[in-house]
Amino acid sequence: MKIQHIFRRITLVFLLTTLLPSVGVQCFTASAQMDPDAVQPAMAELLRRHSTSADTIAKEISSRFFNSAPMQMALARAYYRNNERQKTRYYLKKAMAADPNFTPAYIMYGDLYGEWQVDSASYWFERAVEANPKVPEGYVKYANVMARRDMDKALAKLEELRKAVPTYNVDVEISALYNKKGDDKAAVAALQNVDPETLTMNQLAQYMQNCYWSTYDERAMEVGLIAMRRFPENRGFNRVYAWSAVRSERYDEAFNNAKQWLEKAPTDSVNSIDYLAIGTACVGLGKYEEAFGYLARINDLKDDYFAPQMPKQITQLVNRNVEALKDRGDYEKAADLYSRYIKAYPSDSDPAYQYYTLAQIYRAQQEELDGEQRKEVIKKMFKVYDIIEEKYPDWSNIHYVLYTHARWTYSFFDPENEQSLALPYYQRLYDVLEKREKLSEQENTMIVEACQYTASDSYFQKHDVAKARLWWARILKYNPTNQAAKDALEKIKE
Repeated sequence: MKIQHIFRRITLVFLLTTLLPSVGVQCFTASAQMDPDAVQPAMAELLRRHSTSADTIAKEISSRFFNSAPMQMALARAYYRNNERQKTRYYLKKAMAADPNFTPAYIMYGDLYGEWQVDSASYWFERAVEANPKVPEGYVKYANVMARRDMDKALAKLEELRKAVPTYNVDVEISALYNKKGDDKAAVAALQNVDPETLTMNQLAQYMQNCYWSTYDERAMEVGLIAMRRFPENRGFNRVYAWSAVRSERYDEAFNNAKQWLEKAPTDSVNSIDYLAIGTACVGLGKYEEAFGYLARINDLKDDYFAPQMPKQITQLVNRNVEALKDRGDYEKAADLYSRYIKAYPSDSDPAYQYYTLAQIYRAQQEELDGEQRKEVIKKMFKVYDIIEEKYPDWSNIHYVLYTHARWTYSFFDPENEQSLALPYYQRLYDVLEKREKLSEQENTMIVEACQYTASDSYFQKHDVAKARLWWARILKYNPTNQAAKDALEKIKE
């Protein structure tokens, strides 16, 4: 039986494409029963080569098998493939005449109008439903077309399908409609009663992605576990699972799945966000060197879409984790993370501020300590200040660094001012502020303090009365009512 079917198919193709143009239609019509599955590709090939001859043969086939809807449909498909729409419609109507309940003809007639001609397309899809209410395709096609204009009507048609064919997975079609509309949350909600085990690989992929974009990370991971078990060859599931795990702060799972994706994915499928995901996981695990190793790979990608966003994303990643570490009191890790960040991603616009932020971590840490432990942390802060003062002396906020450096040196390391340790910082502070045309109230307070320290140091430590007089006079320039400076000048005068 199967051998005879294959023989008929081969004979028909041979006749249509080779012998007919030379031997004539009679040879073709003399052949035995014809197979619609063979007619369609054979006709399509003949249309491609000899349209006139094909038209003649099509008319002969149509006339010979006028009561065969599948045969008329085969001719319609051949013309549809050749983009000859008028002749496609002609043979579709022949198919409908042969069998008014032949659903495929109505479906193709609707397809001819496409999704943009809603009225005409939906009319023929409704005819398909009327022809055979048990065939789901008419309902689904109608819903997809109508959703462009009236979502309620589209959903109503799918509910009709649910009643007509209770075994059909209607909720999957509803989810697909919302997905086309870009409503990720509604697409996810539609599948809440659907068993993921019944979904295809592509449906699972879309479901998982919609969960991710809706920030339903736990659900995305639940679906992902099923998808990865059923389709282990598709590493795309590992990728989305990793992104969801990152947001859920399940960093071990995020790292393992991101790594599986990166190891198996085609090179041209990897983008900056993939390295951001695994880098984020490493940061969460405290593997900072490994994190910045992965993040550095972003620079090697020609990723014009995502790469420009990465500096901001990485900065936010680091800052978020630094704050979390500080909140837990783990300042050493916070400082380590931020130090590595500065080395890996030095700022083009404000590098001094990066170092200042690092110093602020130590500043916050020292507040929770006392004694020698506190002094050791302050020394670490001062080392960062040294870098700022050396590399960025013209930074707009350098006065904050110099002021803190001076005051804390005096307070914690030379409270009796026996060694004049704070003097160089106070003098540089004065030099910076003295050049500014206008000082804020806070800056004015700083420069007065610098003058006071220098005047006192000159008088009591250096016994340099002339220099002391100069600095006390400068105090009055910035604070004319300063009584201590007035008393000091009066005393020197006596």
